[in-house]
Amino acid sequence: MLIDTPGMRELGLLVTGDGLDDTFAGIGEHAVSCRFADCTHTTEPGCAILQAVADGTLDEDRYQSYLKLKKETEYHDLSYAEKRRKDRSFGRFIKSAQKSLEE
Repeated sequence: MLIDTPGMRELGLLVTGDGLDDTFAGIGEHAVSCRFADCTHTTEPGCAILQAVADGTLDEDRYQSYLKLKKETEYHDLSYAEKRRKDRSFGRFIKSAQKSLEE
């Protein structure tokens, strides 16, 4: 499908739920073998996906794309209040960093 989107800067996924693992061939298949049911597939010991990337069964670029979309999905699933809270927190961090540089 080709979509002409003049003026749009980005497209995102909304309400993907648990479908992200199924969208990436291999991710969902390996995920069922993870040691922990709530595995984030980033640092946990016994993560079948990390093992598959390490042994070359799963492509590193595909894994990185999966992580990027997972992070975007988690952000889009935040409520408006949570997004505002994160933005304010980041703004305070930037101000404190700028202030420390000025000193």
